[in-house]
Amino acid sequence: MPSRKPFAKVLLDPEDETRLNELCAQSRLSRSQVFRRLLHNLPLPAKGTFEGWDAITEMMKINADQARLGNLLKLALAEVDVPADLLAQIRALSGDIAETQALLKDTAVALRGQLQPRRKSGGLGGDDNT
Repeated sequence: MPSRKPFAKVLLDPEDETRLNELCAQSRLSRSQVFRRLLHNLPLPAKGTFEGWDAITEMMKINADQARLGNLLKLALAEVDVPADLLAQIRALSGDIAETQALLKDTAVALRGQLQPRRKSGGLGGDDNT
């Protein structure tokens, strides 16, 4: 069903259209969203903001890969005939993986705090989101 919102038609010079397309690409917004933000004097998202969120996504993917690796190591520990030296190496590697996961999580939370400063970090569902 078509929208009942008012429609605005804008005539642009080729240079203005190029600039609008650049703004859309940089901000990852549609033309309508760019015009709406400019009309309301709202800032357009910065390129660094998207890079930051992409970095957080990549860190979470790495964290998930580390978790899968840790689970495989736990399966190896469950084997009955694991030599003692290999067992010690697996436990040390599991500890390293846990430390790396904690570091990734802390880094992602710190980066999120920079990208979204109004959001308070803390537990889920706590009273700190006032």
